[in-house]
Amino acid sequence: MKGVGVMNQLSQKKKDLIAGVYVNFKDRRILVLDGISGDAFEGFKGILTKRNAPFENEEVVFFKDLTWFGGGEEGILITDKHFYYYQWGFKQIAIADIAQLRVGGWFDENIVFVLKNGQSVSLWLAKFFGEIKTIIEILQSDDEVAIEIEAKEKSLPVQVQCLGCKAIIRANQNFCEYCRSPVS
Repeated sequence: MKGVGVMNQLSQKKKDLIAGVYVNFKDRRILVLDGISGDAFEGFKGILTKRNAPFENEEVVFFKDLTWFGGGEEGILITDKHFYYYQWGFKQIAIADIAQLRVGGWFDENIVFVLKNGQSVSLWLAKFFGEIKTIIEILQSDDEVAIEIEAKEKSLPVQVQCLGCKAIIRANQNFCEYCRSPVS
């Protein structure tokens, strides 16, 4: 990671697995591993520094800027040890404390982090549920389980780009879910 964190905290197997699942992420503006950089990331780092968040000794794995203009004042940061979130308030959740992730809220608009102590933290992030859940599962796994996750992810269909609207869609779909153009 460029200037942040202690190197080699994640095994190479987990890094390879994260890079492999990144290919199937719907949102191309999500950054992972060595691709994490830019003004938005620096802005979010500044917010965490002001909040005394101890991420300097952690390896940065996942970053998503949630601002409209790329300033990074609101975002998601996942390191090898914590999940950091800032949107209308700051949250920090230890990866080791997460027992379960699920979708919740009146309209399934939230990710609910069920912690090992029984507490629940609900955050407005459901559209990133798959990506966040996958990254956290990889981080919580040992290398043997990471190999099983990799095999499962390889069996999932890859995404392709729609020829009509250029949206990223799954290859097993007959029609683009956005513009309804035939895929084949």
